Amino acid sequence: MKKLTNKAVSLTNKVITGIKKTAAGFIKNEAGETNLVAILLIIVVTVALVAIFKDKITDLVNTIFDKIGKEVAKI
Repeated sequence: MKKLTNKAVSLTNKVITGIKKTAAGFIKNEAGETNLVAILLIIVVTVALVAIFKDKITDLVNTIFDKIGKEVAKI
């Protein structure tokens, strides 16, 4: 009976060690996923701001191109 108990404890220790290694690897690899989420959030916020200020951005770009066109015409 003692032999069987020792084998069970040994097997349990091996399983726990394997789980710890797997969890550590998973946590280590998740750092990249955090960056992905941050990038996606930045993209979503940028698209939302463009959608909200679309008219003002369009007016600003048109004004800039008009000024560029007038300066080029002077040359």
